[in-house]
Amino acid sequence: MYLFLFLALLICIVIVLFAVQNAGLVTVTFLTFHLQGSLAFILVVVLALGVLSGMLMTVPAFWRKSAALREQRRRVRQLEESAAALKALPQSPGTKEQGME
Repeated sequence: MYLFLFLALLICIVIVLFAVQNAGLVTVTFLTFHLQGSLAFILVVVLALGVLSGMLMTVPAFWRKSAALREQRRRVRQLEESAAALKALPQSPGTKEQGME
């Protein structure tokens, strides 16, 4: 726990130092779009856009896994109901239960 807090504090200090040392203005041009801001701000915006695009690329896989999990839970429920129905059946006096030998 303390290691995590220490690392978080260290990362925050590095970010603040980076922002202070890279406060110079830069202009970013993309097609007809122009953005002027500090280098640190531009880098943070680009990082955020990269993280967002990476997260969006994982959404289809998440949906597929979620659907598969839903299907598996439905199948488990069906099998549990089937097992309960089989256990409820009366047994003949001459038959042994499987696995109880």
